[in-house]
Parts: sequence; C-alpha cells; structure tokens
Amino acid sequence: MKNTEFNKSWETVTKEKSIWEYMYIKDHSLYFEKDDNTIKLTSYKTKDLPKRTSKLTIAGNILVNLSTLGNIMSRCPGTEEVTLYSLLSTPQSGFFGTSFDAKLLRIVAPPITWRRVAVESTIRYTLKKYISDYKEPFVFMDIGSGCGFDGLEINRIADRMQDLCKEQYVPTDNEIINIDISSKWLHNNELLCDLLGKKNSNTKRYNISIFDYLEQKLYEQDCKGKKNLIVSCNGFAEFLDDETLTKLYMGIRKIAGIFTGRVHIILPFSIKDDYQQKIADKIGFGYRAKPRLLMENLIGNIFPQYYQSFEEKYSQIVMTLERKSDF
Repeated sequence: MKNTEFNKSWETVTKEKSIWEYMYIKDHSLYFEKDDNTIKLTSYKTKDLPKRTSKLTIAGNILVNLSTLGNIMSRCPGTEEVTLYSLLSTPQSGFFGTSFDAKLLRIVAPPITWRRVAVESTIRYTLKKYISDYKEPFVFMDIGSGCGFDGLEINRIADRMQDLCKEQYVPTDNEIINIDISSKWLHNNELLCDLLGKKNSNTKRYNISIFDYLEQKLYEQDCKGKKNLIVSCNGFAEFLDDETLTKLYMGIRKIAGIFTGRVHIILPFSIKDDYQQKIADKIGFGYRAKPRLLMENLIGNIFPQYYQSFEEKYSQIVMTLERKSDF
C-alpha cells in the first residue's frame, strides 16, 4: 500500500465520528444514537444505581446530594458510568441546579478524559501499525471492558480502511475479547454490535472477573494458535492491593506467553497525588492510587522482556509495553 494512499485513507477514517461521539446525556440517562436508532445505555438516577459500598463522610453525603457525578462516583467507582459521564461532561441538575455538578466535573473530568483519550490514541496508533506495516490480524483483549468501546472502534476503523483500500490487504479478521463483571455493559456491547452492523462473530464476551477467567484458564482456548495480541487493562491499579495487582499482571504475562508474535500491553493507572487523595479521603471515596516508584518496579519486575513507553498528565499514566523480538 503506497504511503500516500494509506495516509489519505487513514486521515479520512480518523476524522470521521468515533464510537464515543454517538453518545449523549439527557435527563440523567446516557444514550447512543446513530442513523435514527437510539439505545439507552444506562440511567444515572439514584434509584437505578447500585448501593454504596463505602461509608461517606459528612462532606461526602452533602456532595452526592448536590452533584450527579459525585453520586455516581460513590456508587460506581472506577466504572464505565463514571468514565462516560466525565467524558461527555453534561452537568445534570441536583437540589440546587447544575452548578455543583458542573464544578465537580471541572475538577474530576480532565484527568479521566485525558486518560480515556490517551488509551484510545495508543490503541489507534497500534492498530495503524498492524494495518500499514505488520499486515496481520490480532486478538484484542479488553480487561474490564465495560461496554467494549475500544473493540467497537477497532472494528469501525478496520472495516472503513478495507472499504477505502479495496485493492490492498487490511486485517479485519481480528478477534475481540471483552471481560467484565457487568452483564449490563456486555449486553450493551452486543446491542451496539448489532446496531453498527459489526460482526458479532468476532467478539467474545465473558461476564466474569478477570481472576475467574485466569483461574479457569479460558485464555488457553481463546488464544490457542493465535499469533499477535493487544491487551488493554484499565482501572484496576487504583482499587486492588499490591498482592492482587501483582497477581493480575502476572496473569496477563501468562496469557501473552501463548502468543508467538507481537504483544502490546496497555496499562493505564493513577499515581499517588496527595491533593487528590486528600479530596478522596475527605469525601470518603475508596480511592487508593499507588506511588510511582512502586508501579514502575512492579511492572518492570513482571515484564522484563518488554520495552516501556508512557504518557503522563494529571497524575495519570498510560503505559505501553511492547514485547522484545528476542523474547
């Protein structure tokens, strides 16, 4: 594929609306709309949210009554609900209008949005290499996938590139594996696959924890005979203790060992920030980011045969590991 032809097609596809741009929030609910088809993905009303698992402080109780985002964060920490509400940043009314929600969004949304966009950009960059240089299919494993938007976006880009580059090989026979404990969001992923006309046959969904997936060794059947792997593992480091996080990363390393070709692992995480932790403690949110050195040593010790690169902003890091060719 000539570089000029590829670059022109890539620019066209990446300027088109991404999967995330079809969503909007209205009346405390999140919707996905495309071609006059609308799917309600979730409700942000208190009656539709899960019960809180942590005890809030007095300040925290006041906040969640004044801010929809605060209420969501207290009931669904580290979930798709929080990410998408922050990403769309559409304040919803509370007891005193939208002002408190808007104020909290100005504090909370920038780091969450930056991290989400950085993950998206990293996946897109890796996908571009597969299409333009490697010309090989891959397995994309999304751990804690939520609605599986990254897999949907991979399919969108690959299919559109195939449309525009008909005379060239574009790997569209990739496999998507979404793992999440939320049956609601996995069902939403299935609905969106149908709506978008994507091949449901290339997407597997596991409504279990990643630890059950590892313990049951389901990856052995999923990954047997496959060559290339991209893993995204988002949102665990802030909520797991050191021992459990180590177990998770070692499990990912074990999965990667099955693959004989290229392996890319995307690990977004927060690093400890005294100001952010002070706010979390004041409100009563169960948020515990780890020190930078601890995370660097943990990842370096578990993945010694990988090159590391990362982006950082707002005390957020999106790290990419690429396995060395002489592993």
